[in-house]
Amino acid sequence: MNFKNITIALFALLIFAACSGSEEKRDMSENLSAYLNENTEVVAFGKANLNTILEKADYTSVGMLNAVLGSQIDKFETFIDAKGPIYYAAHGPLKKDGSPEKMVIFVRVKDHEALKKYLGSEMSYDLNEAKGFTYASDGDMVLGFKQHLAIIIVQNSDAKEVDLLADAFKRAEGKASTGTIAEMLKSNTGDVQMGVSLANLYGTASGDLKKAPKSKQKELELLLKNAFVKSTVSFENGQAVIEIKNMFGKELQSKLFLAGNPSAPILKELGAGTPRMGFSLNMDVKKMEALVNELSPNGVNNALGPQFLIVKMATGSSNLNDIWDGKIGMVMFGEPDASGAFTPEVNAYMGIREKGRKAIASLSEMGVNTTQIGNFPPFVIGDKGISIMSKPAKANQVLTLPKGAENFGKSGINFFLNLEGLNPDDVAEMFNMEELKIVIRVAKFISFEYDNNGGKLIITARNGKENVLKQALNEVVKELSGKMGNSNFVM
Repeated sequence: MNFKNITIALFALLIFAACSGSEEKRDMSENLSAYLNENTEVVAFGKANLNTILEKADYTSVGMLNAVLGSQIDKFETFIDAKGPIYYAAHGPLKKDGSPEKMVIFVRVKDHEALKKYLGSEMSYDLNEAKGFTYASDGDMVLGFKQHLAIIIVQNSDAKEVDLLADAFKRAEGKASTGTIAEMLKSNTGDVQMGVSLANLYGTASGDLKKAPKSKQKELELLLKNAFVKSTVSFENGQAVIEIKNMFGKELQSKLFLAGNPSAPILKELGAGTPRMGFSLNMDVKKMEALVNELSPNGVNNALGPQFLIVKMATGSSNLNDIWDGKIGMVMFGEPDASGAFTPEVNAYMGIREKGRKAIASLSEMGVNTTQIGNFPPFVIGDKGISIMSKPAKANQVLTLPKGAENFGKSGINFFLNLEGLNPDDVAEMFNMEELKIVIRVAKFISFEYDNNGGKLIITARNGKENVLKQALNEVVKELSGKMGNSNFVM
């Protein structure tokens, strides 16, 4: 990538920032709200406080970064306001890698003529006029602006640039949304917000989701109508928090299948000691099967494959609920040596109903080894399920949860990982998470819980007094300095 393209990418990122609307009656959130109104293609939308994120990362403390980014921000602030949140809309269908088909970003322009001059003179864009707006393009990106509103569209398609922008402006200047969307856009909590429309996710999807009869598809559309998942990300001193809230109608809510238990009975099945990591699942299997098969015909059978059909025949079962009671638990133990490496020990449990236990016993009587799975210790068939115990409990011993994992086993889904004392690079390699190496280096403890109403992910940082973004940036700088052989990278 040459210097011009780097500048273009940096400019595109920074121009996303929207202003407070002091020069225009309509606030930027209203432009997004209007764009979303009766728009069945947008699967996700929201805003991000870019300026706040940069300040929390303390980018000015990194000399080279401040020299490049700081000067550009000062320049861009003459024609756009970089102090407010950016607003975005992602269109479906989602690609295999999870990326959207199209991204639309809304930008508040402070000085129309200054922006025009910058794009034409300094960026060497070919500017064109059409249907009341000025526009320019570069590869898959097209930028259009008029008065105080600019719209950036990123899409790999053969659609005409003018038509794409004209439609976007028409929508953004139309009637604002009401109801749940309006409620979500009013919220000012967190550094990043995202709303996901389940109706539009389904509506833009393909494959098995669209193999149901037309009448069934109509029922699903009604079920998912006005169903949203709202996520809020907050970067604070000592931790990053992602909060998830399900905003569903009564009918869809009644079909959800996670089944938490405040007494956490699964803890009794997981041995003793203080684990490094834990995962637990509690669900109503019958309700899960019903919803999955409603969303995608024969979805459970397709997901579990031909092995599941063999198991059903062997056990005389008609569905998964006949075999599994919905409970799974796993904990991992291990104390690090001087280098931070450790040898893990695993205890696990899966609740198996009577049909499943009888089938396992029958196979054992036939001479089939049913007590060994891979390199794990032999599992034991109990009164309610099967267990694997690398670290079995002795008399009067119990499972002791580490600080931060007090709710483990109580929600529909729980997870925790204690990273204190471990070598971050070894952990990244163990879990095949090289792309998250920086997060693991910063984090001391990670916990996640989720039920039918929503959930929360908390990343507790090693330094409790410094913003987690600042700590992450420091780790990035260290890695870059090492690769560049330049200990003065931060100067």
